[in-house]
Amino acid sequence: MRGLAVVLVVAYHAGYLTAGWGPRLLPGGFVGVDLFFVLSGFLITRILLGEQERTGRIDLGRFGSRRLRRLYPALLAATFVTLAVLGAFGDLPPAPDVASITAGTLLYGSNWQQAWGWAYVPELSHTWSLAIEAQFYLVWPFVLLAFHRLGLPRVVQALTLVAVMAAVSWHRAGLWTDQAHYLPLYLRTDTRIDVILAGCLLGCAVAWGWVGPAFGRALRVPSLVGLVVLGGAALLTETGDVHLYRDHGLVAVLLAGTAIVGSVVLDPDWPVNRVFGWRPLALLGDRSYSLYLWHVPVFLTIARHAGSWPVAAKLGVGLVVAFAITEVSYRAVESRFRA
Repeated sequence: MRGLAVVLVVAYHAGYLTAGWGPRLLPGGFVGVDLFFVLSGFLITRILLGEQERTGRIDLGRFGSRRLRRLYPALLAATFVTLAVLGAFGDLPPAPDVASITAGTLLYGSNWQQAWGWAYVPELSHTWSLAIEAQFYLVWPFVLLAFHRLGLPRVVQALTLVAVMAAVSWHRAGLWTDQAHYLPLYLRTDTRIDVILAGCLLGCAVAWGWVGPAFGRALRVPSLVGLVVLGGAALLTETGDVHLYRDHGLVAVLLAGTAIVGSVVLDPDWPVNRVFGWRPLALLGDRSYSLYLWHVPVFLTIARHAGSWPVAAKLGVGLVVAFAITEVSYRAVESRFRA
């Protein structure tokens, strides 16, 4: 599923290389990020609840160190190499802006910086989603601990998550003004956290034994509909589409992603779900984090400095370079520090 998600995102950003040739390959491929969000909420919740069930507690220090080892070395490498390349080509903004951009990226505040309109280099703009996930990692363990300490019934916990998700959706719709001002709604934590919470709710339901194989089989049709919804959104929407915000279209994407994840987790033997075990897609999923970090700066650097090249050449070189750097990052940085 990570492989599918990163394919959608890379195809979306490939529009940087095909500009002037035609429309984006997948103008709504950004929905791959929503699939990442659902997966993240699900997996982190299962990890935390599993530890709580085994030991009666959550080791916050261990959780934080695992997240840092998993994510931070590759982010450091991508940030500093990107800024160095921009400097070599004379594309860096003034020094105060560079300091602000570096701090925002490495302290996981880039989504708010961009939402507030602060100076930001587009080569690092995609770190907004990493910032939202990091903010989630910082808060969610304490929420689960609070639920546990307060002795809240599981039904109350689940209803609380549903209520927060509904509130975020209505909050997002209420903030819509026009297409020219959509960006904060796309980037802010308070307008996007409902997608991650959907994964959290699914993770709770699985951990508590509320859902099992029978529910997974019941999700077969909804998951197929979910794939159609994600495919349709990837082909037919754009980041500033009014229907995503004012008309709760992102809720449809959220439900689609949750149905797909739930079906694959609970009914892995269904032939449709076996597609996600396809080896090339799984290998791509293993490298999805490094590929996510590197493909945007690679694509934009080529787009900036190879403007006269044929589109096919820019696209081919961009993909080859992005995948080559991804492999180096995955093997030499990400996997090494993770272990």
